[in-house]
Amino acid sequence: MTKRIWCWLIVALAVIVQFLFEVTLSRIFVAPAILIPVLVYLSQSESDYWAIEGAFWSGFALDLLLNQPIGISSLSMLLGISFSNWLLRKLTGAHELTFLVNTVIASIVSDLIFILFASRPIGAGFGGSTFFIIPRILIPVLLYFVFPLFWGKRARV
Repeated sequence: MTKRIWCWLIVALAVIVQFLFEVTLSRIFVAPAILIPVLVYLSQSESDYWAIEGAFWSGFALDLLLNQPIGISSLSMLLGISFSNWLLRKLTGAHELTFLVNTVIASIVSDLIFILFASRPIGAGFGGSTFFIIPRILIPVLLYFVFPLFWGKRARV
């Protein structure tokens, strides 16, 4: 199979896992956001295609599965990943070396945009529960450091 098909399978699996996290773990505490780190990784390792097409179609599928307003997840992921890429290119110039920083910025911006536009009336979703995006973002980032330890490899930042 071609590399693009493999990447689409990875994105599809990430959408399914994100959906399962949203319908199960979000009832208990908070669902970790794993879809954005997957898209950031693919966009940095393969091409920007995954930051655009991957974010659009995976967000569209996630909105359909979770019965959310159509396009909110796509818009928030597209804007979050685009903003973090733009910010890191302007500030550091080391776009390829900043996976974790890019993931954290993209996740924060994406979640804030989602909260802004998904709540009715617009912007009413901000409050004390907005701080739940912190563990939602930090869980996948911490797993990035933990998983290589199982195989005896050191995580590269």
